[in-house]
Amino acid sequence: MPKVTRVTVSIDEPLLEQFEQYLNANGYPSRSEGIKSIMRKALVEDQWATDAEVAAAVTIVYDHHKPGVMQRMTEVQHDFGDMVICTQHVHLDHHNCMEVLILKGKSAQIKALFNSLKAIKGLKHSSLSASTTGGDIH
Repeated sequence: MPKVTRVTVSIDEPLLEQFEQYLNANGYPSRSEGIKSIMRKALVEDQWATDAEVAAAVTIVYDHHKPGVMQRMTEVQHDFGDMVICTQHVHLDHHNCMEVLILKGKSAQIKALFNSLKAIKGLKHSSLSASTTGGDIH
């Protein structure tokens, strides 16, 4: 287990009160856990800004009856095939499907893949959940 270092931070009372409300609303058990979570989020954002190797999930909702949507999605995934670790296809109802892609690669390439997917005519929703491979984050 890594050594734990205690630090002291000076914070204006109104900001601390807002932070305490944030911690409570989001279920953090302590200030330390909340601060570590925010620090990790900033480090992941930095990884994405520097085009590091990262991980991500792309979620797409679409009507599978729309002509060409599934074919175009498959083409884009094949264009970026080296980054696609796996996909999950779910039938939400008779018309609507959800596809989730798990990706690993350089952040710029993942953004390019996402931009290609979200540009497909006929999608109802698309989102990118940017994450990390975890190797450089403690």
